[in-house]
Amino acid sequence: MAEKYGTVPPKYTAKWWQYIWDYYKWHIIITVVALLVASVTIVQCATRPKYDMNVVYAGHKNYTEREAEDIENLVAQYITDIDGNGENSVLFQPLVFMDSNGSAEYDYAVQTKLDMTFLDDCSFIYLMDKEQAQIYLQRDSIQDSFEDVSKWAGETSAEVLKAENGTGYAVSLADSALFKEKNIYCDDLYIMVSRNYKDDEANVKAHEDSLNAAAMLIK
Repeated sequence: MAEKYGTVPPKYTAKWWQYIWDYYKWHIIITVVALLVASVTIVQCATRPKYDMNVVYAGHKNYTEREAEDIENLVAQYITDIDGNGENSVLFQPLVFMDSNGSAEYDYAVQTKLDMTFLDDCSFIYLMDKEQAQIYLQRDSIQDSFEDVSKWAGETSAEVLKAENGTGYAVSLADSALFKEKNIYCDDLYIMVSRNYKDDEANVKAHEDSLNAAAMLIK
């Protein structure tokens, strides 16, 4: 509070407190709010549940809570207890685009959030509709972002989406027996596995589990 307004009363007197409030109340309010937001964020980060793996969905389908839970349970069957807490836990993270009039800013925010998930720990399985998958397939950096399907899909009979370099990066889940058994919408759903650039044990294991899980889900 370097800037002064009028004559400043003696410190800590009743008039001084009134003076501070009259001239600096918005500074005080903003500071208090900022501190509260920071405190809440820290608490949320410290207390939020930990997961062995994150599964990201990007597309235009609003999955129900039941479908989200079924996807989590399906993937959990094919991963290991990375954090050693006695259970295989998976988080399904849906990022849904609107692509409607007036939704440009919203969709931009969703795309930004989607791109940021590549920095998250233990986040390698990506489920996308064809439109969203094609967006990544058209990027020059596709080979740096996702694994070649030949590394994990084998000789699959499912549809494979390829980039301009001729390499496949996305496999259709339209005929997935596991998804159909659970009645999870998969007609326009593709699975991709992102590459791992982290060398810590948790991410290395999560990436290995992701390749194995993806191979099972396309059967």
